[in-house]
Amino acid sequence: MGDRAYGPSSKPVPVAAPRSANGSANGSGGGGQPRPPPMVPGRVPPPPMYRPKPMAPPPRRRRSGRGWCCVCCLWLTLVLVGLVFLAAIALGVFYVIYHPQLPTFAVTSLRLAALNVSDSDAVSSRIEFTVTARNANEKMAFAYGDIAAAFSADGTDVGDGSVPGFVHPPGNTTVIKGSASAADVTVDPLVAEKLRSKKNHAMSVELDSKVGFQIGRFKSKRLNVRVLCGGFTAGLAKAAAPSPAPIIVAAAPAPVRSKVRLSSSSSSSGGATTTDVKCKLRVKIWIWSF
Repeated sequence: MGDRAYGPSSKPVPVAAPRSANGSANGSGGGGQPRPPPMVPGRVPPPPMYRPKPMAPPPRRRRSGRGWCCVCCLWLTLVLVGLVFLAAIALGVFYVIYHPQLPTFAVTSLRLAALNVSDSDAVSSRIEFTVTARNANEKMAFAYGDIAAAFSADGTDVGDGSVPGFVHPPGNTTVIKGSASAADVTVDPLVAEKLRSKKNHAMSVELDSKVGFQIGRFKSKRLNVRVLCGGFTAGLAKAAAPSPAPIIVAAAPAPVRSKVRLSSSSSSSGGATTTDVKCKLRVKIWIWSF
């Protein structure tokens, strides 16, 4: 009979555990680690069960200060662009409805009543002037503060004056009359000699004021305005002829004496320069002039 092959027995064969150095088996005794399951020859132990670890949430990214600054700048830019856009629309509507125009100025007359230069190079002067202001707007009035006038002759300051403020109604032409003077203002000797040698002087004037416009009950904030006038000449005015002395007449029969001025020649504005010089208007907003 042939040999019969026998398979492995179904009963596991116990395998002795290795002993430790002190002669006791691993896992025996108290406090040791549990003993691993015995290995059976010819049988592969099943792999350990895989248990996935729970995924931790990703850490939150904190926004840096630079990111917040960029966001703020973006929103600020958008707000400014929106405000500029709305202001442009409002100005367009305002222009279409009212069609605003700047007032115009012109020096209509100027009289150099006195211009004396002493031996010590001190200038004394008196100037009488007339400026005409025109408001071509139909619905807009202008409110002027006190007007300061500064005159110069041949590029040298020769007189300062002021004119009270006023309200300029729509479609109105206002005549401004005033005077300017200087008292013993010391100038450079060359400038003094130049003023002495000339009979006619190149004149210019600067008018400074604060002006606001009015539409109905609305009043705007006043802005600094400067009016520049130049390009005309003026000579020293001739002294007015003295009026004759009064004649005393005795009225009879009453013994009362009365003073009667028989003839009085009307003093004309001798030496007055009649002109119609146009002036330039400049509006100053903060540090910009238009």
